[in-house]
Amino acid sequence: MQIKRHRRRLVNGEERTYIYAVSEDGEERRSLGIADSSVSLKLYRSKEKRRVVAALTANSSLLVVGEAGSGKSVLGESVAEELEQLGYTVAIAYPMTVKQTLLSIAEQIGVESESLEGKALTVQGLQEAIAEFLGDNTAFLIFDNAHRLQVSLRCWLEELHSQGQPLLLIATFPPARDIFLKLPRIELQPLGDRAIREIMQESAAELGLSLKPGQLANLQQRVGGNPMLARRVVREEYLGLEDTAPDHTQWIDGTPFLIAGLMVFTVVRLIGLGVNSTSLYLIGGILTVAVGVFRLIVFSLPRKSGRLGQ
Repeated sequence: MQIKRHRRRLVNGEERTYIYAVSEDGEERRSLGIADSSVSLKLYRSKEKRRVVAALTANSSLLVVGEAGSGKSVLGESVAEELEQLGYTVAIAYPMTVKQTLLSIAEQIGVESESLEGKALTVQGLQEAIAEFLGDNTAFLIFDNAHRLQVSLRCWLEELHSQGQPLLLIATFPPARDIFLKLPRIELQPLGDRAIREIMQESAAELGLSLKPGQLANLQQRVGGNPMLARRVVREEYLGLEDTAPDHTQWIDGTPFLIAGLMVFTVVRLIGLGVNSTSLYLIGGILTVAVGVFRLIVFSLPRKSGRLGQ
């Protein structure tokens, strides 16, 4: 078998070199993986990687959800690399036009994109050819930024899923419908403080920037466990930019503070009762009722889900 390389520019601007083993007659082609990547990041989600690989190899599909910059794409690439090392055929697809996406998948798994007459296959022809290949061979399809896939492509994925094809969809706030409702979901949690500090220290070292422990602690408060934001705030510090509001979506629950306020105002009211101070008693009672009403109003407001359907 001959080894051939194909360099392709992805929709996000990144360039990759795919390696294939091609038979002498050119009729058989097998993906051997990715030769290089313009982005090489340490994987901080080994636990999630093991769970995803185990689920896919058990012939189960998964949906990985997480906020932007949480490491979903790096996780997907690491899963693909692991599966390829196990000897499986893997295709990673990115949001493009439907035909471009199908052509990318066909190329990675070794499906011909032309008919016997030498004519380019239509979208339906590509879907049928890929589905036929997947029905006869074990292969895995990984879709990054799946929330941006066209509806027609998602309908095709539903058909593949119904036929038992293992899929991995990676998305940020996917719509609560079609294929996204049918797949078991893993939601990526914020990285721990130790991992975030390590990422920030690595980014600072790449820029030749020395950060003191106090500076790291202040910067860490702005990222909320998001690795992409951890790298960004270090670059902002390097450029001397002023602090900006945090972009992460991990916020502090204010319920304990409301409960503490209620307790304080209740104590004030009891003190007023004990010292026979009508003013103190009334102020404590009014503030207690005001905090209680505010809490009821806040919790009765409609909320958007931070997960599916946002």
